[in-house]
Amino acid sequence: MKVFYNNNSDRNLTRQVVGQINNAKVWIKACNLFFDDLDIREALLSALDRGVAIFILTNLDGVTGEVYTKMSKGKKWHVAQTTQNFMHSSSISKLYDAGAHISGLDGLHAKFILTDAGTGLITSLNFTPNSTKSISELGVCVNGKEYQELEEIFDLIFLRPDQYRFASQGSHFIYERPSETIDDSLLSKNSNIKMTLAPTDRGSGNALSECNIHDLRDEIFDIINSAEPGENLYIATYSLHADTVNTDGQTIGEALVKAKKRGVNLKVLMRKDNYKLMKGLFINLHEDNHAKAVLTSKRGIIFTGNLTTESFEHGFDLGITLTQEQIADTKIFIDKLIEQTKQ
Repeated sequence: MKVFYNNNSDRNLTRQVVGQINNAKVWIKACNLFFDDLDIREALLSALDRGVAIFILTNLDGVTGEVYTKMSKGKKWHVAQTTQNFMHSSSISKLYDAGAHISGLDGLHAKFILTDAGTGLITSLNFTPNSTKSISELGVCVNGKEYQELEEIFDLIFLRPDQYRFASQGSHFIYERPSETIDDSLLSKNSNIKMTLAPTDRGSGNALSECNIHDLRDEIFDIINSAEPGENLYIATYSLHADTVNTDGQTIGEALVKAKKRGVNLKVLMRKDNYKLMKGLFINLHEDNHAKAVLTSKRGIIFTGNLTTESFEHGFDLGITLTQEQIADTKIFIDKLIEQTKQ
């Protein structure tokens, strides 16, 4: 399936998201951290008007859920809501009032959409005006067994959230979360979907308290560590923390330096304002990148998180491994972003 992207004036990823919503006839299942983009919200409201059932998995209260800890006393407090958080909450309320079914999961950062047409989309795109209209984003369509597994993942979490609201035919109900936590052993895990599904300190819920899936991290480290001398290793990310570790205690910074020493050509790109000095590594700093991908000529993955401990260890993020054609398309896109850093 095709790779889509947003960059400069070309917003074919945004058009793909809106197009999938507009083409839905029976149902839509949408998972995203934010839902405050006007065009996407209006497309969802229009779908509700024509009788499409809509199920939304998000952070229900519209907060980022980030938690700060005072080191001296261990006291924790939540980040205050921003204007964007309030706009997201307003959009969710409008969708709820129009009849959308909504579940909230603390620690959610995954971004994907599915429809009854039998196709879906995994993407770095937040449903915000900034992501849909301004910055660089990446996504890939899914079908077949990946589509089926994404629906299975969505349904499992949607029915066992931290908060849950049901709206239908003008009647509205708010439920406490189910008594059981999410049981990740119920997932098939037989496709090319890779995940982080694990306990989180973001928010106050405990739906993820028994989960322990970290194969998104494992796949990314394995791609880096298997890169061969003379091969190009492409990395695009919003954030990259060099001290993020795998199950063996190897940091991602060490893995990249080791790859460089064995003759791998590193093409690393990240958001400029998130850069922290990484000894021995050259990073291409982009003004607005939010796309996430790691790939060589043989293996690749597009994902929703960042190369950080938070994305690898906590909450809910996911990605999909790529075909050779998708790898080639994603390389072209990342090369274009790297060229923009030199202008």
